[in-house]
Amino acid sequence: MSNEKAIKKTEEIVKPAVSTAKTIKKETEFPLYELREHSLELFGVKSEVIDGAFLNYKNVKATKKQAENLIKSFLKKEVK
Repeated sequence: MSNEKAIKKTEEIVKPAVSTAKTIKKETEFPLYELREHSLELFGVKSEVIDGAFLNYKNVKATKKQAENLIKSFLKKEVK
């Protein structure tokens, strides 16, 4: 009987914790060609900037946030 009480107490603690847990939203990944096609509307840069920013990028998809970060980094590089 004491085991049943312990199980009920555990269930009472766990259920609210599970139901109130925050859901993590995953950002949508877009194919690089789509980001390139819409680079002017999305990031305010020409498609050539996308080409340079993603030159050493290994994946074929990226989120808008990743693309923004790569573009900013690329535009800040010193020209040699």
